[in-house]
Amino acid sequence: MKPYLRIIAKNTFTLFNLVNVILALMVAFVGSYKNMLFIVIAIANTLISIVNGIRAQRTVDKLKLLTEQRPTIIKDGKPTQVDPGAVQPGDLTVLSLGDQVLYDGRVEEGTIEVNEAFITGEQDPIMKRPGDKLTSGSFVVAGTARVKVQNVGADNFVSKLQHEAHTIKTADSKLFKLMNNIVKYISWALIPIGALLLWARLRTEPDTATAVTSTVAGLINMIPEGLILLTSSVLALATIRLSKKKVLVQDLYSIETLARVDTICLDKTGTLTTGNMTVKDALLEDGTPINFKNPHAPAEKRLLTALEAILSTQTSENATTTALKRKFLKTGKFKATGDFAKITEVIPFSSDRKYSGIVTPSATYLLGAIEFITDNKDDIAKVKADAGEYRVVALVKREIVGPEKDMSDRTPSCKLLGYIRLKDEVRKDAKEIINYFYDNDIAVKIISGDNLATVQNVAKTVGVKDLNGIDLSAEKSKNYAKLVKDYSIFTRVTPSEKKQLIKALKKQGSTVAMTGDGVNDILAMKEADVSLAIGEGSDAARRSSKIVLLNSDFESVPSIIDEGRQSINNLERSTSLFLAKTVYASILAVLFTILPFSYPFSPIEMSLLNFACIGLPGLILALETNTTRIKNQFARNILTYSVPIGLTVSISMLALAITAEAMQFTRPELTTASVFITFVIDITLIYWISKPLNKLRAGLLALIIAIFAAVYLIPPFRNFFEFVYLPSSAIIVTLIITAFAFLVFTLLRLLMRHLTPKFLSQHI
Repeated sequence: MKPYLRIIAKNTFTLFNLVNVILALMVAFVGSYKNMLFIVIAIANTLISIVNGIRAQRTVDKLKLLTEQRPTIIKDGKPTQVDPGAVQPGDLTVLSLGDQVLYDGRVEEGTIEVNEAFITGEQDPIMKRPGDKLTSGSFVVAGTARVKVQNVGADNFVSKLQHEAHTIKTADSKLFKLMNNIVKYISWALIPIGALLLWARLRTEPDTATAVTSTVAGLINMIPEGLILLTSSVLALATIRLSKKKVLVQDLYSIETLARVDTICLDKTGTLTTGNMTVKDALLEDGTPINFKNPHAPAEKRLLTALEAILSTQTSENATTTALKRKFLKTGKFKATGDFAKITEVIPFSSDRKYSGIVTPSATYLLGAIEFITDNKDDIAKVKADAGEYRVVALVKREIVGPEKDMSDRTPSCKLLGYIRLKDEVRKDAKEIINYFYDNDIAVKIISGDNLATVQNVAKTVGVKDLNGIDLSAEKSKNYAKLVKDYSIFTRVTPSEKKQLIKALKKQGSTVAMTGDGVNDILAMKEADVSLAIGEGSDAARRSSKIVLLNSDFESVPSIIDEGRQSINNLERSTSLFLAKTVYASILAVLFTILPFSYPFSPIEMSLLNFACIGLPGLILALETNTTRIKNQFARNILTYSVPIGLTVSISMLALAITAEAMQFTRPELTTASVFITFVIDITLIYWISKPLNKLRAGLLALIIAIFAAVYLIPPFRNFFEFVYLPSSAIIVTLIITAFAFLVFTLLRLLMRHLTPKFLSQHI
């Protein structure tokens, strides 16, 4: 229940709610109870926010169960998956490639490599052998081991650091920043302006009740009620809609960030391809194909035997290893003979090394990317020339014994035994998705650990336009800023290099999304503005991402972008309504603390304006389908309408107050005329932000006009909202000021469009 109680508390105990309660008590104190109607809107806002929050939380809770890592412990001598909370100190857990270390512990059996970058900042993998300690928050990048648990819960290292390794960085949301700034500045302004306005009203109004209600009306106008609610509700509803498409959004504002993305970086495996591979063939060092079914030549037998020996020792699974085992380890067992009868050390596969292997008393055998296991240029050229469109893994034999004997010494004397060609399975929807990115002006970059020819072939198959690529393993001086400008495909990329490429793109002003499925993608995913993990990928990748494609369906990405665009585009229009009211309310509040005129609104009338001209159209427009590309001019577009409208209402109300004082309008005549003028100006704003009109928007305008007509013409409503029939002189004044308002708004809108600083669209 704690998450739900937090949602209730978070949405109930807010500064705006406190202000509304205080203002309601002020109105109640003077006995003007019907002018407390605005508190109903505040209560409704709170209830809607709570309901949306709880509904979204329930959806997230259900979906998170699908991505939660269930640790494996040894129970009664057998590996058993249990809930994370069931693990106790002393339990023996099993960790393998891609697992996150959930508990502090000690390696008891086996050898693994872990990445502790999120704890120490060091990106190089660290070897852990029996007796070595493991720190919670790190990730396994190679090998398998049994680990005895030492600390759980609050005693864990990662818990003491407030789960920093698990925390998903808040999205860099322009919308979130804008909303927070609005709340902050208005909150600070309410107290002094409210005090001054009350002091001024007590001096000019005929009685205390009128002074208090007019003060409350001024302050209610300043509060953009529902703006923050509308923003969070729209994004929450988008999250719920996406959850039905099996998309888990772990950061609400990441939807907006993804909608603003102009560059997407794709990891080939698991995104463009399904992650499944098949073996096409195996060849000896001279390119001679091997007869799988009946190998006779000694070279064929030597290659296959060495290959089986290595594969039989690899406990961590990846697409390549799985395909090789399926082809060469049909029985699942390996009968060790000769040189392989005694394997002294196993070299687990690592995405940083890009190879695996074994050590025997007489030699070291390595299986992996050719350029990472030998420096023999002829062998490298031969294998790469035969690769074609396929992924290739080579097998070499070296006389250097043991991985601790400087594995970087890949001397030309090492013997190439042969190589295997594998084929990726391309996703059926990949081409359609790539076309979507291009159609929406999103640049596509492919970052992969595979070889260049293989990646370029897959890229060509799925419709990537720019096939200009580079093998980073062959690039000595890496100028990442230049690389991201010159190339769109990057291969043989290490995890740390992926991160550097993302950083370079961001420094150039790009909003970057990164997709991935493995532990080797984590550093880049953390660095990106928004990250997407494939549900079938590693648990570590899912935990590190802001958005998880639970069904591993890459086709969901356009839906997420469209949801974000709909939210931002519609909120842009709705925000103009809220801010226009805030602008003129703030100006009027200040003006009427100085000028000796009656404040032209009452709280009950402002409640009507807020509902009919702001809340209702804001909600309807915010939920309309609109997936137009975002042009990062959110603030500019808002100010182009909200400031001119705010100034127009302020100037019109000042003109009306002066005229009403000179012609001695009654208080009801003043407020009726002010509501009519403001209503016409608001309708003008709604019309402008709704262009071009469709049936929904035209119907909205008709509904708003019908509401005001009914309120003014039907006696019970007219009396409740304190409207009166205006005499001819007041009608003429109202019409003249309304016509004047049209002229002022037109001029101010044109002026604002030209004078709004360009930097607003870049920084807000």
